[in-house]
This record gives sequence, structure tokens and C-alpha cells, in this order.
Amino acid sequence: MASGTQSKAKKKAKPKARKDVLLDIEFNDTSEISVPPRLIDQVIGQENATEIVKKAALQRRHVLLIGEPGTGKSMLGQAMAELLPKEELVDVLCIANPKYPNQPRVATLPAGHGARKVEMDAEIARKSGNKRFIISIAILLAIIGYALIATAGNPASQPQTLLMAMFVGFFIFFMLNQSRSKSEMLVPKLLVDNSKKDTAPFNDATGSHAGALLGDVRHDPFQSGGLGTPPHERVESGLIHKSHLGVLYSDEIGTLEMRTQQKLLTAMQEGKLQITGQSELSSGAMVRSDPVPCKFVLIAAGNIETTRNMHPALRSRIQGSGYEVYMTDTMKDTPENRRKLARFCAQEIVKDRRIPHFTHEAVEEIVYEAQRRADKKDHLTLRLRELGG
Repeated sequence: MASGTQSKAKKKAKPKARKDVLLDIEFNDTSEISVPPRLIDQVIGQENATEIVKKAALQRRHVLLIGEPGTGKSMLGQAMAELLPKEELVDVLCIANPKYPNQPRVATLPAGHGARKVEMDAEIARKSGNKRFIISIAILLAIIGYALIATAGNPASQPQTLLMAMFVGFFIFFMLNQSRSKSEMLVPKLLVDNSKKDTAPFNDATGSHAGALLGDVRHDPFQSGGLGTPPHERVESGLIHKSHLGVLYSDEIGTLEMRTQQKLLTAMQEGKLQITGQSELSSGAMVRSDPVPCKFVLIAAGNIETTRNMHPALRSRIQGSGYEVYMTDTMKDTPENRRKLARFCAQEIVKDRRIPHFTHEAVEEIVYEAQRRADKKDHLTLRLRELGG
């Protein structure tokens, strides 16, 4: 019985191995560890992928990252946006087409000018609306005044005539204020606003449906009678358009519908894509805009299984004019790589802004856990998201 108790005690004592010195650097807590300012320099253990992303950014080429979750794929996508050569970003406007209302026009202006253009046209429309309101009030008062004058000699019929005049006057007032002037109808819609961006845009399209990714046209239940919303105002830009001259990131890309992947491929090839209603049952399906610019760099990602479900032409496009990179799951257990894990802890705490900084002992526990989860002797895991959980 005593020997059994001693053997159990020995088994419980095994984890004490993690109390060995795992870090050869001295610090009180992770606030003393410097964090690189660039995202690309914060990526840990993916040296090959990092070099390829740097090269792809200079060449503006697409990249397919293949690897398990938590290995840094999304961070590489964000890093690409920082590395892209600086270009003049643009705002994209959707403009009414008086001749063919269901074919809105598209125009581009330097970043910041689009919002100013919309504000100027909206101000003109507001002044027009104020004038129409004043005119409608004048017409209402004129009709009521005329009714009072016309029935001045016949007091018996005055209430009935006055009531009829008020009804007609209020009807005209209502119709004038419900209808929209030409200036209001012609106010453009700002589809893509880059006025507050200094670097290339980055958009995460992971899990997005076709409308959010490719753009859509909202349904309008009031399609006649002048009460409906003009077609150009119902056009909604997709993430591919918002990523123009920037990076579009899509994890588990193989889970997208084949039709959506085909459209994505068309956008990559043409550098522009029309926006139309995604639902055939919606009134938006009748609207088709001019092609909207979408010259983006695609960072596609997924594990081996999901990438097998990619559209063959889409994967071929990336392989032919871009790069395909396999992420690594582990790195060698060396003092240098342990220091990188300590820096990883500091990075995550700085990003979160809520977690208190880790002590030296706490970081050693993370290193020990990285050893344990590697499932490989003398290695550290690179599935860092699991360590942060």
C-alpha cells in the first residue's frame, strides 16, 4: 500500500520538469520585451512564408497559404497590406443614370474627394427640398385663402368648401413633399470611402456570403409611383471593391460556393466587376452597375482538406501568377525560438490591451506548454492561437 502511494507521488511529481530554466533572458514581466512595429516582423517561426509574402507584396502577386489554424496565416495577410507599395487610393462613387436608371454609372476620385462631392450635391438637394417645402406651404395657404374668399357671401356652404379646399391643399402638400426633385435623385452614393486610410486597405472576407463579397443591390418594394429608392442608391459594394489597391484575405476559401469562386476569379483577372442583385427574386436583380474597380491582392488560406475544394481555375491562377506556401506546425526547441515565444506573449498582451503583463515564470509556463503541444521531440508548437486560448 505504501509503495503504491509512493509510485503515485512520483507520477504527480513529473510536471516539476517545467520548473527548469526555459528562458535565458531576464525580465520582470513582458512589458520589458520590445515588440517589432511591423506585423511582418512579429510572425514567429514562418521564415519561408514571411520571405515569400515580402516578395509577393513588391510584385503585387496573390498568395495561397496552406496550414492548420493558428499558425499565423491571417497575420501574414495583414502584414501584406503594410508591405504593399504605396499607391494613390481612390474613392468610388455610384452615379444615377437618367437615361438607363437600372444601369448606374461608376466614377473614381482621389481619396477624400468622393465624400466632398457627395456633400456638395446633397447640399444642393437640401436647398431644393427647402424650396419645394416653402412652395407647397404657399399653395396650401393659397387654396384655403381662395376658398374663404369664394364663400364669403355664402356662409352656409363655407364649412363644406373650406373642408374640401383643405383636403385638396394637404393632398398637394403631401405629394410635393413625397416626390423627389431631380437634384435629389442625382446625388451620388459613396461606394468605397478611403478618405481616412493612409495604407493599403485590408479586408477579411472569411465566411462572407456572395453579396458581402461581390457586392449586392438591395430590394426595393416601391418600384413605381416615384416613391421608390433610385437604383444607384441601392447598390452596395462588396469586400472585393473595398479591397481595391489593397489586400483581400479569405480563410477556408474552399468552403465558398463554386459560383462565388468563379466570380472571384473573374474579378482577379479583369481587375473590375459589375455589381448586381444576388437574389433572382429581388428587384435588385434588374440593376447592373458599370464595372467597379477591384484590383486587389488575394491572400487565400486553408488547410489541406479545404484547399482541395477550391475551384481548379482559381487555384491554377494563384499557382501560375502567384505563390503557394505551406505553413509549418513546429519549430526547433532552441534558446532563440524560446525567446521568440516570449516576444509572442508580449505581442498578444499589447494587442489585447486588457490582459496584465506576464511574469518571467508565466512565460516559462507558455514555453513548457509549447513543448508539450508540439508532439515532437525537441520542438515547439507553432499553433500559437491554441497557446493564447
